[in-house]
Order: sequence, then structure tokens, then C-alpha cells
Amino acid sequence: MNKSEFNSTWSSLHGGAEIKGIVKAWLAISFGSAKFLSKIHVTPNILTSLGVLFAIAMALNPLSLWVIPLLVLSLYADGIDGSVAIFQGRTSSFGAVLDASADRISEALWFYVAYKIGAPAWLVLATYVIASTQEYARAKLGGLGVSDLGVVTPAERPVRASFIFVALVSYALGLDLVFIALLALFVLQILSFYLVVRFAHNSLRDNLST
Repeated sequence: MNKSEFNSTWSSLHGGAEIKGIVKAWLAISFGSAKFLSKIHVTPNILTSLGVLFAIAMALNPLSLWVIPLLVLSLYADGIDGSVAIFQGRTSSFGAVLDASADRISEALWFYVAYKIGAPAWLVLATYVIASTQEYARAKLGGLGVSDLGVVTPAERPVRASFIFVALVSYALGLDLVFIALLALFVLQILSFYLVVRFAHNSLRDNLST
């Protein structure tokens, strides 16, 4: 599979999303990674499992400096498995369900680590619940026949990981920024949830009117 075919397949699987800007840059990285990982016979499900395993390792050592690279590895493995599936022609409904389930488990463990380094339990729980509900709403829209990718919000999964990354780095450096980082993420997540709900309302209303 060449790069053009890869991008075209990715776009069709994401409701005809345009390949430009950050998406184009990410797909360039994804294509290169998928090509290399396929050469060494790494499958999408192995990557999905690794993403969860890295997150589990974080949760088992929440106060260690290793949690920072483990977070990066967890996000990378979770983010690249779909690209590898496209490159290897292994996209499937089961794989999509497994990937989505693994994402929620990994994120729960990320937020657990945020709690262990000092973020208030109520803030961690509220942010995770809103984030998970946002992702559930998108999945439900797909089940209702809305195939469009939808709005790209300020608190997509990589952004959530980035804020937790900032919290981990600040903790490692002895800076009192864990609460501030999680609070900022909480505010962005509320905004993101609102944007997804508004998109859902408009899409379903348009579907009913046609």
C-alpha cells in the first residue's frame, strides 16, 4: 500500500475527513510507523494490547519518572494501531471495538496516575466521565447512521494525554502545577462535550428533516 492509498482509506473510514494540517502531519508519521511495524510483523491487536500494558505499568509505578515515557508509549501504541490495520488490510468491526475499549481502559489508568500525583479525586473522576461520555456520544452517532467524523474539539484524546503529560512533568520537577493542569483540562473537556452534543443535535435534526 502506498501513501496515497493509505490516506484515501483512512479518510473513507473517518467519514471522508480532509487530509490537511495536523491530520496530514499525523498521517505522515502514521504511514511511516505502519510501514516499519508491518515489516517486523507487528499486528494491530498487539499494538492495542501494548497500549494497555504500558498504561498498566504506569498505574503500578505512578510516582516513578518512568511514567512519563510510558505515557508517551501508551498513547503512541493506542494511536498507531488503526494505521497499522489500514496498512495491513486488517480493519474490522471487532478491531474497532477492541481499540475503543482499550482506549477507555488506558485513559482510566492515565487519570488514576494523575490522582496519585496529587490531582483531586473529584476532578479526575469528573474529567474522565465527561471525556468518556463524549466518546460514547460519537460512537452512538455512528450507530444512528451519522458517518461524518464530526467536530474536532479542543480536548481530543491526544490533548487529554498532553495535559496529563504536563502534570507528570511538573510533578517530577517539584512544581505545584498538577491541579492547575487538570483543572484546565476539565474546563476544555466541558467545552468539548458541549461541542459534540451540539454537533449531534444538528446532525440528527438534519437527518430527520431529509
